[in-house]
Amino acid sequence: LPGIRTPVMRLESITLSAKDRLGEDFTLVDDGLLAVCIQHEIDHLDGKVMVDYLSRLKHDRIRKRLLKEQHEQTVRHAGASTM
Repeated sequence: LPGIRTPVMRLESITLSAKDRLGEDFTLVDDGLLAVCIQHEIDHLDGKVMVDYLSRLKHDRIRKRLLKEQHEQTVRHAGASTM
């Protein structure tokens, strides 16, 4: 959703256990940008997107704003095609 941002709480550090391309176990510990990126990507794998983190109030406000913008665009488009 362009122009829409919301803070998402993330752990400060992570410990990730996984397997490499050869099937060998490895552990990664990080407390920087990589930790944030990994948590972001895990959200996607879990089917979570940004709107899942919005409060009900913020969600409703954004929904109303988007519906209003969509309506205004439809009206502008309809007006342009009658000219």
